[in-house]
Amino acid sequence: MESMEHGMAQLILDSLPSPVLMSDLHGRLIFVNRAVEDDLGVERGELLGRPLIEALYQGRKFDRRGKYRSALMETLETGRSFNARFVEVKTVFHQLPRFFLVDTFFVHSSGGQLLGACAVYHDIFRHRELLKRAVMSRLTTISEQFETIYAFAEAIGARDLYTMGHSEKVAEYARLIAEALGLQEKEVDLAYICGIVHDVGKIGVPENILNKPGPLLPEEFVQITCHPDKGAAILSHISWLEQVVPVVLAHHERYDGRGYPRGLKGEEIPLLSRILSVADAFDAMTSDRSYRRALPVPVAINELKRNAGTQFDPRIVEVFVQVLLEYQF
Repeated sequence: MESMEHGMAQLILDSLPSPVLMSDLHGRLIFVNRAVEDDLGVERGELLGRPLIEALYQGRKFDRRGKYRSALMETLETGRSFNARFVEVKTVFHQLPRFFLVDTFFVHSSGGQLLGACAVYHDIFRHRELLKRAVMSRLTTISEQFETIYAFAEAIGARDLYTMGHSEKVAEYARLIAEALGLQEKEVDLAYICGIVHDVGKIGVPENILNKPGPLLPEEFVQITCHPDKGAAILSHISWLEQVVPVVLAHHERYDGRGYPRGLKGEEIPLLSRILSVADAFDAMTSDRSYRRALPVPVAINELKRNAGTQFDPRIVEVFVQVLLEYQF
Protein backbone atom coordinates (compact mmCIF):
# COMPACT_ATOMS: atom_id res chain seq x y z
CA MET A 1 0.00 0.00 0.00
CA GLU A 2 2.81 2.41 0.91
CA SER A 3 4.52 1.68 -2.42
CA MET A 4 1.27 2.36 -4.27
CA GLU A 5 0.81 5.67 -2.44
CA HIS A 6 4.39 6.64 -3.27
CA GLY A 7 3.82 5.86 -6.95
CA MET A 8 0.61 7.89 -6.99
CA ALA A 9 2.38 10.85 -5.36
CA GLN A 10 5.14 10.62 -7.99
CA LEU A 11 2.53 10.58 -10.78
CA ILE A 12 0.73 13.61 -9.39
CA LEU A 13 3.92 15.63 -8.95
CA ASP A 14 5.08 14.75 -12.47
CA SER A 15 1.74 15.99 -13.82
CA LEU A 16 2.18 19.45 -12.30
CA PRO A 17 3.15 22.19 -14.80
CA SER A 18 5.25 23.91 -12.12
CA PRO A 19 8.80 22.81 -11.25
CA VAL A 20 9.12 21.04 -7.88
CA LEU A 21 12.45 20.32 -6.19
CA MET A 22 13.14 18.63 -2.87
CA SER A 23 16.41 18.58 -1.00
CA ASP A 24 17.52 16.63 2.04
CA LEU A 25 18.85 18.42 5.11
CA HIS A 26 22.37 18.41 3.65
CA GLY A 27 21.35 20.26 0.51
CA ARG A 28 21.33 17.23 -1.81
CA LEU A 29 18.55 16.92 -4.37
CA ILE A 30 16.35 13.91 -3.60
CA PHE A 31 13.41 14.69 -5.89
CA VAL A 32 12.71 16.74 -9.02
CA ASN A 33 9.53 16.48 -11.07
CA ARG A 34 9.09 16.34 -14.84
CA ALA A 35 8.58 20.12 -15.13
CA VAL A 36 12.10 20.67 -13.78
CA GLU A 37 13.46 18.54 -16.60
CA ASP A 38 11.38 20.42 -19.15
CA ASP A 39 12.39 23.87 -17.90
CA LEU A 40 16.09 23.11 -17.44
CA GLY A 41 16.59 20.69 -20.32
CA VAL A 42 18.43 18.19 -18.15
CA GLU A 43 17.63 14.62 -17.14
CA ARG A 44 16.68 14.22 -13.51
CA GLY A 45 19.28 11.48 -13.19
CA GLU A 46 21.94 14.18 -13.64
CA LEU A 47 20.50 16.10 -10.69
CA LEU A 48 19.39 13.54 -8.13
CA GLY A 49 21.87 12.86 -5.36
CA ARG A 50 24.00 15.89 -6.18
CA PRO A 51 24.35 18.98 -3.99
CA LEU A 52 21.78 21.55 -5.11
CA ILE A 53 24.29 24.39 -5.43
CA GLU A 54 26.81 22.26 -7.32
CA ALA A 55 24.22 20.76 -9.69
CA LEU A 56 22.47 23.97 -10.67
CA TYR A 57 24.64 26.93 -9.69
CA GLN A 58 28.25 25.88 -10.36
CA GLY A 59 28.95 25.88 -6.62
CA ARG A 60 28.11 29.58 -6.21
CA LYS A 61 25.66 29.88 -3.33
CA PHE A 62 25.37 33.69 -3.37
CA ASP A 63 24.94 36.26 -6.13
CA ARG A 64 26.91 39.50 -6.57
CA ARG A 65 24.84 41.19 -3.89
CA GLY A 66 25.39 38.45 -1.34
CA LYS A 67 21.86 37.05 -1.71
CA TYR A 68 21.09 33.36 -1.94
CA ARG A 69 20.84 32.21 -5.54
CA SER A 70 18.48 29.41 -4.47
CA ALA A 71 15.35 30.02 -2.39
CA LEU A 72 15.36 26.33 -1.44
CA MET A 73 18.89 26.57 -0.04
CA GLU A 74 17.95 29.73 1.84
CA THR A 75 15.06 27.88 3.47
CA LEU A 76 17.35 24.99 4.44
CA GLU A 77 20.01 27.22 5.98
CA THR A 78 17.89 29.93 7.58
CA GLY A 79 14.74 28.04 8.53
CA ARG A 80 12.57 30.63 6.73
CA SER A 81 9.80 29.40 4.47
CA PHE A 82 8.55 31.58 1.62
CA ASN A 83 5.11 32.16 0.17
CA ALA A 84 4.89 33.59 -3.36
CA ARG A 85 8.38 35.10 -3.13
CA PHE A 86 9.56 36.79 -6.34
CA VAL A 87 12.86 35.25 -7.48
CA GLU A 88 15.08 35.09 -10.53
CA VAL A 89 16.29 31.56 -11.07
CA LYS A 90 19.74 31.58 -12.68
CA THR A 91 21.34 28.21 -13.28
CA VAL A 92 23.95 26.78 -15.62
CA PHE A 93 21.09 25.46 -17.78
CA HIS A 94 19.52 28.87 -18.44
CA GLN A 95 20.67 31.19 -21.20
CA LEU A 96 18.61 33.83 -19.41
CA PRO A 97 17.26 34.06 -15.88
CA ARG A 98 13.74 32.75 -15.38
CA PHE A 99 11.27 34.61 -13.18
CA PHE A 100 9.13 32.77 -10.65
CA LEU A 101 7.03 33.14 -7.56
CA VAL A 102 8.29 30.42 -5.25
CA ASP A 103 6.79 28.64 -2.26
CA THR A 104 9.17 26.77 0.05
CA PHE A 105 8.37 24.56 3.02
CA PHE A 106 9.87 21.84 5.18
CA VAL A 107 8.91 18.19 4.64
CA HIS A 108 8.30 15.77 7.53
CA SER A 109 7.72 12.02 7.60
CA SER A 110 4.43 10.59 8.84
CA GLY A 111 6.19 10.12 12.18
CA GLY A 112 7.16 13.78 12.36
CA GLN A 113 10.82 13.40 11.39
CA LEU A 114 12.26 16.32 9.41
CA LEU A 115 13.32 14.99 6.00
CA GLY A 116 14.26 18.10 4.05
CA ALA A 117 12.73 21.06 2.23
CA CYS A 118 10.70 21.48 -0.93
CA ALA A 119 10.27 24.36 -3.39
CA VAL A 120 7.47 24.90 -5.91
CA TYR A 121 8.12 27.45 -8.68
CA HIS A 122 5.32 29.27 -10.53
CA ASP A 123 6.52 30.70 -13.86
CA ILE A 124 5.22 34.26 -13.87
CA PHE A 125 5.59 34.65 -17.64
CA ARG A 126 2.95 31.97 -18.05
CA HIS A 127 0.70 33.95 -15.73
CA ARG A 128 1.02 37.66 -16.46
CA GLU A 129 -1.14 38.57 -13.45
CA LEU A 130 1.49 37.01 -11.18
CA LEU A 131 4.20 39.11 -12.82
CA LYS A 132 2.14 42.26 -12.38
CA ARG A 133 1.73 41.56 -8.67
CA ALA A 134 5.40 40.71 -8.21
CA VAL A 135 6.83 43.79 -9.92
CA MET A 136 4.22 46.16 -8.47
CA SER A 137 5.29 45.04 -5.01
CA ARG A 138 8.81 46.31 -5.85
CA LEU A 139 7.98 49.37 -7.93
CA THR A 140 5.44 51.30 -5.90
CA THR A 141 5.17 54.08 -8.51
CA ILE A 142 3.62 51.75 -11.11
CA SER A 143 -0.15 52.03 -11.44
CA GLU A 144 -2.63 49.20 -11.82
CA GLN A 145 -2.23 49.55 -15.60
CA PHE A 146 1.13 47.72 -15.57
CA GLU A 147 -0.12 45.35 -18.25
CA THR A 148 0.03 48.29 -20.70
CA ILE A 149 3.73 47.68 -21.32
CA TYR A 150 3.02 44.11 -22.43
CA ALA A 151 0.33 45.35 -24.77
CA PHE A 152 2.98 47.57 -26.40
CA ALA A 153 5.40 44.66 -26.79
CA GLU A 154 2.73 42.39 -28.25
CA ALA A 155 1.55 45.11 -30.65
CA ILE A 156 5.09 45.40 -32.05
CA GLY A 157 5.51 41.64 -32.27
CA ALA A 158 2.22 41.27 -34.12
CA ARG A 159 3.41 43.68 -36.84
CA ASP A 160 6.99 42.41 -37.12
CA LEU A 161 7.03 38.61 -37.02
CA TYR A 162 10.83 38.42 -37.12
CA THR A 163 11.10 40.35 -33.86
CA MET A 164 8.36 38.49 -31.97
CA GLY A 165 9.66 38.18 -28.41
CA HIS A 166 12.49 40.64 -29.12
CA SER A 167 11.34 43.16 -26.51
CA GLU A 168 11.14 40.54 -23.76
CA LYS A 169 14.65 39.27 -24.53
CA VAL A 170 16.10 42.79 -24.65
CA ALA A 171 14.41 43.50 -21.33
CA GLU A 172 15.97 40.41 -19.76
CA TYR A 173 19.44 41.23 -21.11
CA ALA A 174 19.06 44.79 -19.81
CA ARG A 175 18.19 43.47 -16.36
CA LEU A 176 21.27 41.25 -16.36
CA ILE A 177 23.54 44.14 -17.33
CA ALA A 178 22.01 46.55 -14.81
CA GLU A 179 22.38 44.00 -12.04
CA ALA A 180 25.98 43.20 -13.02
CA LEU A 181 26.78 46.92 -12.92
CA GLY A 182 25.56 46.98 -9.31
CA LEU A 183 22.63 49.31 -9.89
CA GLN A 184 19.94 49.66 -7.27
CA GLU A 185 17.00 47.26 -7.43
CA LYS A 186 14.58 49.91 -8.72
CA GLU A 187 17.03 50.82 -11.49
CA VAL A 188 17.32 47.14 -12.43
CA ASP A 189 13.53 46.90 -12.64
CA LEU A 190 13.40 50.13 -14.63
CA ALA A 191 15.93 48.71 -17.11
CA TYR A 192 13.60 45.76 -17.63
CA ILE A 193 10.57 48.00 -18.26
CA CYS A 194 12.54 50.16 -20.70
CA GLY A 195 13.48 47.01 -22.60
CA ILE A 196 9.86 45.96 -22.92
CA VAL A 197 8.75 49.29 -24.46
CA HIS A 198 11.94 50.41 -26.24
CA ASP A 199 10.57 49.73 -29.74
CA VAL A 200 7.02 51.00 -29.23
CA GLY A 201 7.69 53.76 -31.77
CA LYS A 202 7.80 51.12 -34.52
CA ILE A 203 4.01 51.12 -34.35
CA GLY A 204 4.32 54.17 -36.61
CA VAL A 205 6.61 52.47 -39.16
CA PRO A 206 4.96 50.76 -42.17
CA GLU A 207 5.07 46.96 -42.09
CA ASN A 208 6.62 46.74 -45.58
CA ILE A 209 9.65 48.59 -44.16
CA LEU A 210 9.80 46.62 -40.90
CA ASN A 211 9.72 43.30 -42.77
CA LYS A 212 11.67 44.25 -45.89
CA PRO A 213 13.99 41.37 -46.87
CA GLY A 214 16.60 43.55 -48.56
CA PRO A 215 18.51 46.78 -47.84
CA LEU A 216 16.44 49.85 -46.96
CA LEU A 217 16.29 52.82 -49.28
CA PRO A 218 17.50 56.13 -47.77
CA GLU A 219 13.93 57.40 -47.33
CA GLU A 220 12.91 54.11 -45.70
CA PHE A 221 15.84 54.28 -43.29
CA VAL A 222 14.73 57.79 -42.29
CA GLN A 223 11.37 56.35 -41.22
CA ILE A 224 13.16 53.73 -39.10
CA THR A 225 15.28 56.41 -37.41
CA CYS A 226 12.11 58.22 -36.35
CA HIS A 227 10.93 55.40 -34.09
CA PRO A 228 12.74 56.58 -30.91
CA ASP A 229 11.03 59.98 -31.22
CA LYS A 230 7.69 58.35 -31.92
CA GLY A 231 8.11 55.95 -29.00
CA ALA A 232 9.01 58.75 -26.59
CA ALA A 233 5.98 60.72 -27.76
CA ILE A 234 3.64 57.77 -27.19
CA LEU A 235 5.04 56.97 -23.75
CA SER A 236 5.00 60.61 -22.63
CA HIS A 237 1.21 60.38 -22.34
CA ILE A 238 1.51 57.77 -19.57
CA SER A 239 2.47 59.52 -16.34
CA TRP A 240 4.00 56.52 -14.58
CA LEU A 241 6.40 55.95 -17.49
CA GLU A 242 7.96 59.41 -17.11
CA GLN A 243 11.40 57.95 -16.27
CA VAL A 244 11.25 55.64 -19.28
CA VAL A 245 10.77 58.36 -21.92
CA PRO A 246 14.36 59.75 -22.06
CA VAL A 247 15.78 56.22 -22.04
CA VAL A 248 13.68 55.11 -25.01
CA LEU A 249 14.41 58.37 -26.85
CA ALA A 250 18.18 57.77 -26.63
CA HIS A 251 18.49 54.00 -27.09
CA HIS A 252 19.90 54.41 -30.65
CA GLU A 253 22.47 57.04 -29.74
CA ARG A 254 26.09 55.93 -30.23
CA TYR A 255 28.95 56.29 -27.81
CA ASP A 256 30.97 58.16 -30.45
CA GLY A 257 28.15 60.67 -31.08
CA ARG A 258 27.12 59.37 -34.53
CA GLY A 259 23.79 57.91 -33.46
CA TYR A 260 20.23 59.24 -33.64
CA PRO A 261 18.04 61.15 -33.03
CA ARG A 262 20.07 63.74 -31.07
CA GLY A 263 23.69 62.83 -31.74
CA LEU A 264 24.48 62.48 -28.02
CA LYS A 265 27.95 61.27 -27.09
CA GLY A 266 29.50 59.24 -24.27
CA GLU A 267 27.96 59.87 -20.88
CA GLU A 268 25.60 62.44 -22.36
CA ILE A 269 23.59 59.33 -23.22
CA PRO A 270 21.54 58.05 -20.24
CA LEU A 271 23.10 54.98 -18.66
CA LEU A 272 20.00 52.85 -19.21
CA SER A 273 19.99 53.88 -22.89
CA ARG A 274 23.60 52.71 -23.21
CA ILE A 275 22.57 49.42 -21.59
CA LEU A 276 19.62 49.03 -23.99
CA SER A 277 21.87 49.73 -26.96
CA VAL A 278 24.06 46.73 -26.16
CA ALA A 279 21.15 44.46 -25.24
CA ASP A 280 19.19 45.46 -28.36
CA ALA A 281 22.13 44.91 -30.71
CA PHE A 282 23.01 41.51 -29.24
CA ASP A 283 19.48 40.16 -29.57
CA ALA A 284 19.17 41.61 -33.10
CA MET A 285 22.37 39.85 -34.14
CA THR A 286 21.47 36.50 -32.58
CA SER A 287 17.90 36.38 -33.96
CA ASP A 288 16.60 35.60 -37.43
CA ARG A 289 15.57 38.73 -39.31
CA SER A 290 13.82 39.34 -42.64
CA TYR A 291 17.14 40.25 -44.25
CA ARG A 292 19.48 37.60 -42.73
CA ARG A 293 19.77 34.53 -40.52
CA ALA A 294 20.84 34.72 -36.88
CA LEU A 295 24.56 35.09 -36.25
CA PRO A 296 26.34 32.58 -33.98
CA VAL A 297 26.76 33.90 -30.46
CA PRO A 298 30.60 34.04 -30.63
CA VAL A 299 30.34 36.17 -33.77
CA ALA A 300 27.87 38.51 -32.07
CA ILE A 301 30.14 38.83 -29.04
CA ASN A 302 33.08 39.72 -31.30
CA GLU A 303 30.93 42.38 -32.96
CA LEU A 304 30.12 43.91 -29.59
CA LYS A 305 33.82 43.97 -28.71
CA ARG A 306 34.77 45.38 -32.12
CA ASN A 307 32.33 48.26 -31.72
CA ALA A 308 33.10 48.99 -28.07
CA GLY A 309 34.11 52.63 -27.76
CA THR A 310 32.43 53.61 -31.04
CA GLN A 311 28.86 52.33 -31.09
CA PHE A 312 28.77 51.00 -27.53
CA ASP A 313 29.92 52.01 -24.06
CA PRO A 314 33.02 49.79 -23.61
CA ARG A 315 32.35 49.23 -19.90
CA ILE A 316 28.87 47.90 -20.62
CA VAL A 317 30.17 45.62 -23.38
CA GLU A 318 32.80 44.23 -21.00
CA VAL A 319 30.23 43.56 -18.28
CA PHE A 320 27.72 41.99 -20.68
CA VAL A 321 30.29 39.69 -22.26
CA GLN A 322 31.26 38.49 -18.79
CA VAL A 323 27.58 37.83 -18.00
CA LEU A 324 27.19 35.86 -21.23
CA LEU A 325 30.24 33.76 -20.39
CA GLU A 326 28.79 33.03 -16.95
CA TYR A 327 25.68 31.68 -18.65
CA GLN A 328 27.83 29.62 -21.03
CA PHE A 329 26.21 30.94 -24.21
